[in-house]
Amino acid sequence: MSRSERTFYNYQLLKRIRFHRVFMYMYLLFGAAALAASIGMSGLWGVAYIGTSWIVIVWIHYVIARSIFVMDRYTFKKRWIWRFHLPWIGFLPQDQQFISLRYWRKILWHTTLISLLVLLVLMPWLPLGLTLQLLFWHLWAIAPRLYATIAAQSASKDGLIKLPAGEMTVYKA
Repeated sequence: MSRSERTFYNYQLLKRIRFHRVFMYMYLLFGAAALAASIGMSGLWGVAYIGTSWIVIVWIHYVIARSIFVMDRYTFKKRWIWRFHLPWIGFLPQDQQFISLRYWRKILWHTTLISLLVLLVLMPWLPLGLTLQLLFWHLWAIAPRLYATIAAQSASKDGLIKLPAGEMTVYKA
């Protein structure tokens, strides 16, 4: 490829939503309090409920995102990965990967609502402790995404986002 054929992209930073240390500590503290409450109220069953709920929630979030990719014929391989660094937990874009804010919102709202519907459908057959754990950990995992997306609402409807560690940035192409 010669120099005349290169493509250069210029992105303008519109908004940076940072998760400050206080937020991260409160977020972890809230999760730790839920863990302690579950173990205190249910004992060993609480530990089993926590483990089961984490596996189920992460799997549901993954299946929903992956289903949207398949329906939209979106190539996600090497763009979306498993991330387990606060506040980004789950199947998310790589930290240096740009994604359309519209597409991000689509995946976020589908994940949030479909997960809640699945949990509501399963609720009559599950023990109360497990149901509460599933609801709590779903909301706990999705809360930073919702907060950052709502905070980015005013930046641009056609923007691009990146999810580096501890923040969300919105760009204009």
